[in-house]
Amino acid sequence: MSKSARSLAVFLTFLAAIAGLVSGCSPHPSADTLEGPAKEVSSAVRAASLAVDLRMADSTTAAAASTAADDMLGEVESATDKIHGFDAPTQEERTLRNDMLASFSAISRALLHARDVLTASAGEPVASSDGQARLSSVKEELRTATDQLDSLMTKAGIQ
Repeated sequence: MSKSARSLAVFLTFLAAIAGLVSGCSPHPSADTLEGPAKEVSSAVRAASLAVDLRMADSTTAAAASTAADDMLGEVESATDKIHGFDAPTQEERTLRNDMLASFSAISRALLHARDVLTASAGEPVASSDGQARLSSVKEELRTATDQLDSLMTKAGIQ
């Protein structure tokens, strides 16, 4: 075997070893690794809920509230991407990761609905019964999603 072939073989072996180490170090979805994304999503849904509350009280514009909901949706998407990156070798870890992803999905849907309702309310007075009914529906949807996440975080031991 020539010197360049041996060098190439050593280099490829080294790359394979590094790849094995890196893949072996991927985080597992324990309560510790899920804590950051869960808290990010919890903060995001609460901020969007506050935006809806402020809009219902006519203390902010529809544009500002819908922008807040859209920004918080981005936060949830970022946290979701983080969780997708976690390796889950055991059934318990897979269940925890999947439950967290389901909760994030419910929150994403609620935020999309909030953004759409807030955007649609731009041309109408907040005090209208139809506008208040739609905002109340969104508020309830966000509350339900928040309660689901809070319950999951408690179950996982995330404070």
